[in-house]
Amino acid sequence: MSKEIKKKKTVSFSQFTNWWTCPHKWYRDYILHEKEFEDSIHMSFGTGIHEAIQLYLKTLYELGEADAEKVDIIEVFKAAFKREVEKKKIPHTQQEFDDFVEDGKNILAEFKYPANRLQYFPREKWELLAIEDEIKEDILNNVMIDAKLDLVLRERKSGDIRIIDFKTSGQGWTNYTKEDFTKTSQLVLYKALYSKKYNVPLSKINVEFFILKRKLYENTHYVQSRLQIFKPSSYQKDVSEVIQEFSKFVTTCFTPEGVHNTEQKYPKIPGKNKKNCKYCNYKKNGKCDGIADSVE
Repeated sequence: MSKEIKKKKTVSFSQFTNWWTCPHKWYRDYILHEKEFEDSIHMSFGTGIHEAIQLYLKTLYELGEADAEKVDIIEVFKAAFKREVEKKKIPHTQQEFDDFVEDGKNILAEFKYPANRLQYFPREKWELLAIEDEIKEDILNNVMIDAKLDLVLRERKSGDIRIIDFKTSGQGWTNYTKEDFTKTSQLVLYKALYSKKYNVPLSKINVEFFILKRKLYENTHYVQSRLQIFKPSSYQKDVSEVIQEFSKFVTTCFTPEGVHNTEQKYPKIPGKNKKNCKYCNYKKNGKCDGIADSVE
């Protein structure tokens, strides 16, 4: 990495969503340096599922179906999940841990079921380009973004690119979640970044969230799946909107020299029914009253 890149301020997409949701929380996290790392058993679970799925798909595309079937992805998941929980010293009961393990086993069993593999990841149709593809691109104000793409495939016939982000979820994404700008804009932005880095037209890039459900609804009369696909709208206008909002974040929070803008106001935005305060540590520990600031 060059000296020029080392001097640049690096931000992640999560920083942007933090600011977009509540600028005051971003201010406390990154300017006052009060951020508390919130490792949870859910995050450890997601890491374990990611590692198992990515190993399975890497083996599938590089070696073939027979070798992929030999990979015990459930054991890979269990080992990674246990490692993360112990390393991060996440408090939990044995019953809670066992429940998450059972959820993981159910997800992975359905994921690697031959019919699902053929539906979502047919080897004869797609070729593997990258797993955890890291993209670092300049934005504005001496700031660059650091993004990692879970899975990138290329269609053998058309050359179209398929970017997939795996998300673990309780019971899947609702319509409310699908309309949440802070959720859907992630892959729209990644599409723009991929286009810029690899000089691929936006029209040749498709993005999707591959959602893996821990739980199914009880007492229903229809067949349920633990696998859910959501493709956010990512036309040129959507890409332009996300780039505009991300650029606003950078120009608001950073000076042209790439340092935090301490002169800027960072208002509290509790959101409708104070939904932004629900899981906020600053509200819980009394550092924030959760009352909206007036925005001039």
